[in-house]
Amino acid sequence: MNILELLKANKNILKNGNIEEYDIESELILMHVLKYSKSELITNLSKTLTNNQIEKNNKIIIKRLSFIPLPYILRHAYFYNSKFYINKSVLIPRQETELIVDICASILNDSSQKSSSKILEIGTGSGAITASLSDKIKSKNFHYIATDIDTKTLKIAKKNILKINENIKLDLLNNNLLNGIIGEYKFIISNPPYLSKNNMNNLQCELKYEPAKALFAGEKGYEVCEKILKQIKDFNIKFENLILEINPLNAKYLMKKTNNLFSNYFSYLIKDYNKKNRFILISSIKMKNKSSDFSYLPN
Repeated sequence: MNILELLKANKNILKNGNIEEYDIESELILMHVLKYSKSELITNLSKTLTNNQIEKNNKIIIKRLSFIPLPYILRHAYFYNSKFYINKSVLIPRQETELIVDICASILNDSSQKSSSKILEIGTGSGAITASLSDKIKSKNFHYIATDIDTKTLKIAKKNILKINENIKLDLLNNNLLNGIIGEYKFIISNPPYLSKNNMNNLQCELKYEPAKALFAGEKGYEVCEKILKQIKDFNIKFENLILEINPLNAKYLMKKTNNLFSNYFSYLIKDYNKKNRFILISSIKMKNKSSDFSYLPN
């Protein structure tokens, strides 16, 4: 059997097993088995596979058919064109979260703000956001602080961040949200838990394998985001930009809360790739000509 034949077999099996992204995943599985890049896979379709390679492929397929997310099986996930180590203790990085990196980079490219050099990520998880942002903006002047409540998670984050940028100025803090945080920040960014009790009761099969602590926010789903906003205000933490990934269903409530707490800032909703209100941006400057980039909706 050659690569092309096994690719077709994988796709048919995964499709029949109700795996939504069967096409992409069949390629990722063989890339993992063969240690190939995407281009290497495509240019070697006629290569004959060994029995050991086919067996390894089939074992992965069997696990995937039980709806274990592929990144947990392969022990890695891709985020912003980079490969990150993950295990079941961290949330799988998702494509829409890449927009946090793009938003920060866009603001930096067109900013009249004061030059605070600190960037704080609350709940870093795998470290994918901090790693990708430090790689994207490629400035030696920024000092990154990444927090997480789980020490095991911080070890994973450190491994991933230093792999992407070994020269980064980085502090990792074992911390619950913003407790004990002081100082002034260019960016405070976070993709916190934002699923409600109802969301958790109706999870897709794959999501049931991900850490509940990284998904569940409370009865309504906005509790952790609301707590972050309140802590920043109560602790008098200074920032130029705050970016939160949110549950689109809670956008109206959280924007109202934002405007009450930070009336001297400009607040925006930003849509994701599916045109859902996915991010809140609170900024000390008024955004100009950004509607085509990120679908800013000024409040």
